[in-house]
Amino acid sequence: LAQQARAISAQSNPDEVQVRGVREAVEIAEAVEGMLARIGSEQARTKAALESARDFAAVASHELRTPLTAMRTNLEVLSTLDLEAEQRNEVIGDVIRTQSRIEATLTALERLAQGELTTADDFVPFDVTELLDRAAHDAERTYPDLRVALVPSPVVLMVGLPVGLRLVIDNAIANAVKHGGATEVRLSVVSSADGVEITVDDNGSGVPEQERTAVFERFSRGSTASRSGSGLGLALVAQQAELHGGTAHLSTSPLGGAQLVLRLAATSRMEPGAVPARQAAATGP
Repeated sequence: LAQQARAISAQSNPDEVQVRGVREAVEIAEAVEGMLARIGSEQARTKAALESARDFAAVASHELRTPLTAMRTNLEVLSTLDLEAEQRNEVIGDVIRTQSRIEATLTALERLAQGELTTADDFVPFDVTELLDRAAHDAERTYPDLRVALVPSPVVLMVGLPVGLRLVIDNAIANAVKHGGATEVRLSVVSSADGVEITVDDNGSGVPEQERTAVFERFSRGSTASRSGSGLGLALVAQQAELHGGTAHLSTSPLGGAQLVLRLAATSRMEPGAVPARQAAATGP
C-alpha cells in the first residue's frame, strides 16, 4: 500500500495491487484497487482536458485569422471609400455574415475542445447544396482571382454539423489557393443509399501521393504547403468526417490539382421532404 501511495503521489501508473491473504486483507486490496482505477481515470481525463485546451488555442487561431482579416478589409473599405448605397449595403452585409460566422466558429471550436461536439442536439437538418453555394460565393469574395463553380445537383438534405462542414469546405478552398496556387475550384455533392459524398476539386499543384495520408494529422504540413500554414486545416477535415461516421481522402483531380472527397455515413442522409424525428415528435400527428 505504501508503494501504491508513492506511485500516486508521483502521478505515475502504480502496479496492480496483489490480492492474497485473509478475507479482510482481500477486501482492503480490492477497495484500494477500485480507488486506484478511479484516480487513474480522473488523471487521464485531466490530461485529455489540458491537451484539448492547447488544441483549441491552436485551431482557433488558424480558423479565425481568415474571417477576421476579411472583416478588417471590409471595414477599411467602408471607412476610406465613398461607396454608393448599394455597394455599401453589400459590404455591410458581408461584415455581418463574417461576424456571425466567427461567432459560430468560436462556439464549434469550444465544443470541440470540450469533447461536446457530437451530442445529439448538435446534429441538425440542413441543405448541403445551399451550404456549398454560400461557401462558393464567400470564397470568390475572399479570393478575387479565384473562380469557384458549384456542379448543379438536386437538393441534398442531411442531418449533421453544418458549421463543421462549412469549415471543411473553407479549409479545402484555402489550401487550394494558398498552398496549391489554384485559380479554379469545383464543388459537388451527391446523395445515394450509401450516404452523402462531397467533392472539392482544384487546378492547383496538388498533394504528392506519398503525403496524402500524413497531411490529415494535426500539425502536419505537406512539402507543397506555404510556410504560413499551421498544419491544422486537413486535421479538422478528418475530424469532421469521423464525427459524421465517414472518411476523407485526397487524390488527383480531373482539373489537375487535388481532389478532396468527403464520404459521410448513410445515417446522415435525409430524403427531400422528410421530417426529422425530433421535429416529428414535437409537432405530433
